[in-house]
Amino acid sequence: MAVVLDSYVKRCAAALEEFSGQEACGALGIRDNVRGLLGTLARIDAVVSHEERRRVLSSRVDAWVVLLKDVMYEVDDVLDVCAAEGAKILADDHPPTPKVHKSVAGLVPRLLREGKKKVDVFAVVGAVGIGKTTLAREIFTDERMTENFPICVWVKMSKDLSEAAFLKKIIAGAGVNAGDTENMEELLALLSSALSKRFLIVLDDLDSPGIWEDLLKDPLGDGVARGRILVTTRDEEVAAGLKAVVHRVDKMDAENSWALLREQVFLECDSEEVQALEDVGMKIAEKCEGHPLAIKVIAGVLRSRGTSKDEWEMVLKSDAWSMRPLLQQVPQALYLSYVDLPSELKECFLHCSLYPEDCPIRRFDLVRHWIAEGLVKPRDNKELEESAEEYYLELIGRNLLQPDPDNLDQCWMTHDLLRSLARFLITDESILIDGQESSSVGSLSSLSKPRHLALCNMENSLEDPISVKQQMSLRSLFLFNSPNVGVIDNLLLESATCLRVLDLSNTGIEALPKSVGTLRHLRYLNLDGTQVSDLPSSVGYLVNLQTLSLEGCQRLQKLPWSISELQELRSLCLEGTSLRYVPKGVGELKHLNHLSGLIIGQDNNDPEGCDLIHLRAMSELRYLQIERLDRATSGASALANKPFLKVLHLSEQAALIEEEENGEEQENQEGAEKEEKDEHEVKNAQWIREDSAKVSEKIWNELTPPNSVEKLVIKNYQGRKFPNWLAGPKLSTSFPALAFLDLDNCMSCTTLPALGRLKQLKSLEISNADSIVAIGSEFLGTTVMSRAISFPKLEVLKLRNMKNLEDWSLSVEESQTLLPCLKSLHIQFCPKLKALPEGLKNAALCDLRVEGAHCLTEIKDLPKLSDELYLKDNRALLRISNLPSLKSLTIDDCAKLKHVSGLDTLQHLRLEFPPSTETYYFEELVTFWNIAFPRWLELLIRLQANGLRRFELQCALPLLRSCLEGGKNWHVVQQIPEVRITSTDGKKYIRYNKARRIYETNAQCEEKST
Repeated sequence: MAVVLDSYVKRCAAALEEFSGQEACGALGIRDNVRGLLGTLARIDAVVSHEERRRVLSSRVDAWVVLLKDVMYEVDDVLDVCAAEGAKILADDHPPTPKVHKSVAGLVPRLLREGKKKVDVFAVVGAVGIGKTTLAREIFTDERMTENFPICVWVKMSKDLSEAAFLKKIIAGAGVNAGDTENMEELLALLSSALSKRFLIVLDDLDSPGIWEDLLKDPLGDGVARGRILVTTRDEEVAAGLKAVVHRVDKMDAENSWALLREQVFLECDSEEVQALEDVGMKIAEKCEGHPLAIKVIAGVLRSRGTSKDEWEMVLKSDAWSMRPLLQQVPQALYLSYVDLPSELKECFLHCSLYPEDCPIRRFDLVRHWIAEGLVKPRDNKELEESAEEYYLELIGRNLLQPDPDNLDQCWMTHDLLRSLARFLITDESILIDGQESSSVGSLSSLSKPRHLALCNMENSLEDPISVKQQMSLRSLFLFNSPNVGVIDNLLLESATCLRVLDLSNTGIEALPKSVGTLRHLRYLNLDGTQVSDLPSSVGYLVNLQTLSLEGCQRLQKLPWSISELQELRSLCLEGTSLRYVPKGVGELKHLNHLSGLIIGQDNNDPEGCDLIHLRAMSELRYLQIERLDRATSGASALANKPFLKVLHLSEQAALIEEEENGEEQENQEGAEKEEKDEHEVKNAQWIREDSAKVSEKIWNELTPPNSVEKLVIKNYQGRKFPNWLAGPKLSTSFPALAFLDLDNCMSCTTLPALGRLKQLKSLEISNADSIVAIGSEFLGTTVMSRAISFPKLEVLKLRNMKNLEDWSLSVEESQTLLPCLKSLHIQFCPKLKALPEGLKNAALCDLRVEGAHCLTEIKDLPKLSDELYLKDNRALLRISNLPSLKSLTIDDCAKLKHVSGLDTLQHLRLEFPPSTETYYFEELVTFWNIAFPRWLELLIRLQANGLRRFELQCALPLLRSCLEGGKNWHVVQQIPEVRITSTDGKKYIRYNKARRIYETNAQCEEKST
């Protein structure tokens, strides 16, 4: 059922239609045959739409459906062959709900409350998809839990998880490496020692109480630390067997169901639109039967329909609500969300289920998988990749995919139920094999023609995972979590001649068999992070290849010249390799829209490599990363004719490398001879740097990026002046769309361009600019008479490793507007910076981070700074004042600080006093810090007695002990609602909560000697 019939018939028809008009079709003399086949497909298409709907309603698959699928796949394969042969002839040329928040508010205090047992067990019980995991996750990440339980471990349970693997997961979660041992006695001993501090262990989706009685009860009960076990389960008997404190998650009532649906759909709608749809919306919510997941997924359907009441009525009256469930535990709303998807999105959604449960899905890879499988239709004259990105965002908008909050470039399946549904629908075409489990998804024997094979946790070599006959029909092969696979069987590639997707990334594979060249249908080849040192020249036969990804192949030193034969290549990823050069034939790949890690020029001993001039024909590029520009011979017009370019990285080799090499040569010279040559060497090095700077400026001035660029990264630029196209007066018109700018290691530039003129700039990072001594009004790009706004949209500004920066001024007239959107400012390792600019006082900053500014004496007068101020290793800092809106302050290793005032709304204070503070900088403070808090701290806490909610301190053991109940600093500590103090080595702690009357410590008071 994986292939969506109506979609595939339409796609085959479109491919045939396109092929019939190509010269290759005429060259083969089959144009009339193709047109006849098109007529047949048109008649088939008239009935398959109805059949596709019937197939979702019925688990029975007719023989003619299976036959039709096979024919469609074969048509796709034959088209590839025809195109290739014809070309040869022509070649003579679930956010948390209010109910969840309420449950968290009730459960967390119960979990924190100390009982008689050393280890208490709690169980969240409810039906599948009801929100158990969401509730457990909210508890797991709750600040109160992480404060009170230094060790927090989450284990996703499964039937095939062995006892040893289970124990290893907990041990690893506690920060201990269990190694390769499978011995249960050793693992149980490791478990007891690993859980040396208070712990919280969550066992998600537990289906048997035996694991507690047989494995955990004794070692945890005999351990040194107290802890909590929180399980989620759908079985009341499991909770009873654990003798757990039970919290039942019931279905949502009608009111809460509508509230969640309304929240998910009406992101920006006014109240009138909400009221107009309330009646039908509540009826739809009721049909979800109180399942949060079902409500969220249906919300995605409704969002795609807009705010038309007629459209909502169609959803309410859909036949999908009444169809017979294919899987008993899957709510009908999930079926409806699948049925409602456009045909092409159905296939894309099903494709996501090929990824293992614990494996994040990289956005870049996923959209190119879809393209390689032919699932993406170009929309509105857009590139296939742009259309695929829209598919991706639509699946996220429908709550079928969930973006990773820590990495927006990857995502996950939203829920196990959606994965179960997708895998059920794809099971007649796919095989998923886990090397650590005894079972597989999809029958190895019954599938005569599997189309997709996903292998996970495989060991050693990859030999005959399925029969040779089955291999012949494969269209995609994935390896996940298999770093020990070092060899791919040559016979496998020779048999799997229909492969379109081959993903061997992050395996130990050292060489690609020559037989890879027989995969004439292959469109996607991913070798990221493998051990390959070169590629066979036979890759040049992959005439349909669209994506070749070699990122992080650190042993890869050369590419075959045959790479220029890959005329359909759209993405070439070379970043992080050890390539000495890239063949100039890459410049002939006119369809490339993504090119990263391009090495310019060649070493003295290597054949001629790609130069900038060879990039002229690449007019389709959207992403371009160029390295070793210092080896370019000319930059003239290299970036011309690139109207779609959005992301541009430009880099030379770092000058430091050359200087270090010169230094090593000097060290090898001997005595008197070295002294005689020192002065000459210094002058010679200066001449070399000056010549390099002139050559660099000439090349870069000729580049002239197109005005379509939205992100620009400049790295290791050796010129003394920034290129004219960045420093000239027409900056705003040259880069009307530039939103992200990163200037890194431009060591010789003495002044910054007038970047304030960039009207769309949102993020600016400047780092390793050693020759910048001052930043003045020229940086703003405005004059006294100008009314223009400097940096009108800048949100993030970062200055890093500017070791000679002394003065920074943002002086403007009162009538001028400066940095109206700035939210985040980071200043790191600028040791000579004397003061923050006064012009910041009107910036509505959310967070300010200052680290390693050793000449900065005060931070003051930032009335709009609201969320966080982070200060670290600022050796001269004396004063912090007039920050009336600040909520959170972190001070780490600022030993001279004497005065802190004007923090009227401070709620969270965190201090760290590392050993360096007490033993290195200021000898007179050694005794002081070991005995008492500084005066400013006592005064601040007294003044903020009603507002300060939490105080965290990391310090040496004597100061920690002074904070114990009855100690010298206890009178300060006891005023604060919540306190956490840890020793520098992390072994000793004090935890105090005033409202809940919690006081815990493992530090003992000792008599202080005079």
